[in-house]
Amino acid sequence: MHATAPLGATSPPRRVSLVLHSRRDVTKAVEYVAQWVRTAGIELAGLDDLRLFSGARRCNEDELAHGCDLVLALGGDGTMLGALRQAAPAGVPVLGVNVGRFGFLAEVDPPELPNALTAVTAGAFTVETRLALDGRVLSSADTVSVRASNDLVLGRIPGRGQAEFAASVDGELFTRYVGDGLIVSTPTGSTAYSLSAGGPIVSPTTHAILLTAIAPHGVFDRSLVLAPAETLRIDLLENSAPVVIECDGRRHSDVSAGDSLDVSTSSQPGLLIRLGGPSFYGRARRKLQLVDPLVLGATGR
Repeated sequence: MHATAPLGATSPPRRVSLVLHSRRDVTKAVEYVAQWVRTAGIELAGLDDLRLFSGARRCNEDELAHGCDLVLALGGDGTMLGALRQAAPAGVPVLGVNVGRFGFLAEVDPPELPNALTAVTAGAFTVETRLALDGRVLSSADTVSVRASNDLVLGRIPGRGQAEFAASVDGELFTRYVGDGLIVSTPTGSTAYSLSAGGPIVSPTTHAILLTAIAPHGVFDRSLVLAPAETLRIDLLENSAPVVIECDGRRHSDVSAGDSLDVSTSSQPGLLIRLGGPSFYGRARRKLQLVDPLVLGATGR
């Protein structure tokens, strides 16, 4: 599903939450935001941070997205993923400003921020729905829920041996893997770790679940694409070394032989604000530095 209807077209946002990269210099961007909220009469909230200007309400992480109209993320892709982790369960869209290195998810660069904020005030934006993943880690001890906007990764622990998995779809065995790990990715995350492991580039507005092996030892080394209504189960086989589970690049927990991970489409998708800038394909061409073949010559387009 791809939402294209503008939100807030008849009324500007009244409450905005701000997420800042923990280390990067966001001074100029914060100045733009401060001027915007004061001019528009917007209430701003954010985590307790010395870079947050006076008059902004301080809150804890669990309260960040509650009751606000949008979340503004100043940072790179990690900051965007953190903002989505807070905003998606509350049904709040996120606008990303790239002050990081890669910024694949961010919509605007800092020089464009004043015009972007003006467009937001006028409701001149659309909201993209991005599929997210819900997972359940099942062990003999307990069951733990996990969530990801980019990917869930089961990776071997260096020095502990190879990982061995069985992957099943809706209860039916698909294949077994031996190698360094498995990546369960959303289309949004297809250009992240999954791509570096040989996975496909998938339009982020597609609804699908991707499974890609990391350095597999076997004949089958292709990605599997599941329908959004299907459930993927990954069992850690009896002779497997333990693995670590990462959710959007954040270490979650270690799992051992006999444990399992069930993954399905989340009922709480991520929402990204788009302002009519470069499309996903234009952004991918630039960010991935795609180069045309030399054999095209001067006539190539």
